[in-house]
Amino acid sequence: MTTIQGVDYAWGRPGVTALTRAGEHFACRYLSHDSSGKNLTKAEAKALSDAGLAIVVVWESTASRALGGHAAGAQDARDADAQGKACGMPTGRPIYFAADFPATPGQQAAINAYLDGAASVIGRGRVGLYGGYDAVSRAFSASKITWGWQTYAWSGGKWEPKAQLQQYSNDHVIGGVGLDFDRAVKADYGQWVVGGAPVKPPTKPPVKPPVVPPGKPPVAPPWPGRVLVDPTQGTDVLVWQRQMAARGWRIVADGQYGPASQAVCHAFQAEKHLPVTGHVDKATWAASWTAPVT
Repeated sequence: MTTIQGVDYAWGRPGVTALTRAGEHFACRYLSHDSSGKNLTKAEAKALSDAGLAIVVVWESTASRALGGHAAGAQDARDADAQGKACGMPTGRPIYFAADFPATPGQQAAINAYLDGAASVIGRGRVGLYGGYDAVSRAFSASKITWGWQTYAWSGGKWEPKAQLQQYSNDHVIGGVGLDFDRAVKADYGQWVVGGAPVKPPTKPPVKPPVVPPGKPPVAPPWPGRVLVDPTQGTDVLVWQRQMAARGWRIVADGQYGPASQAVCHAFQAEKHLPVTGHVDKATWAASWTAPVT
């Protein structure tokens, strides 16, 4: 899976220097009715753009606002579009609307009506949804959205193949600011820079997993005989970290198993339907080499 790495954050501002040093390529930022500093600003959008960092915008006033139906969707789309334009968002770029809760099948009709309301203002081609697997998948199946930003929360390890963005791990820190890790899995994921066309994906090729000769299944190296937990250090940690990096996960291979490595392990276990412990046990170690790269 070819990915482009990015982050999302709310009130804090890690700053463009910290983001670029961390290897990020985009920032997902909020539009809303909040007046306490949560929203993207024109100055911030310009700073990100000048640093070569793309921007993605999501509207979220309250977690369950998407249950508000058609009228709520239309109003939010008007407000989001105006705020985006004020920040320098080019014409035609999408807006993701948040359903930040474990939406049930019975709630989908209200969510779809909300998305219909948004589409009535900005057009279906600009409407996206942030949410768990089921909400995003149902919205795609009903042709209510063109863009999907899926969170691993409420997703049971499943990823909607039509979604352009994945929020795959939460509660990290860059530049002293708490934020979440995201990855774009499509070349166009709704990104933009001030006054410009969609940002092209980075030219540096992503790290790819080793090629296994045809007919020869991958084989994991012997399990080191101990479970890797936070905190742990050693050569076995380094071997596992390098393998996860080769699979396309964003991880620093330094031989130190801390919170960042544990977060990668946690997300990997969820993706592969393993017990989600955040510990590299014997089964997780083996799957790190033998499970298909998705």
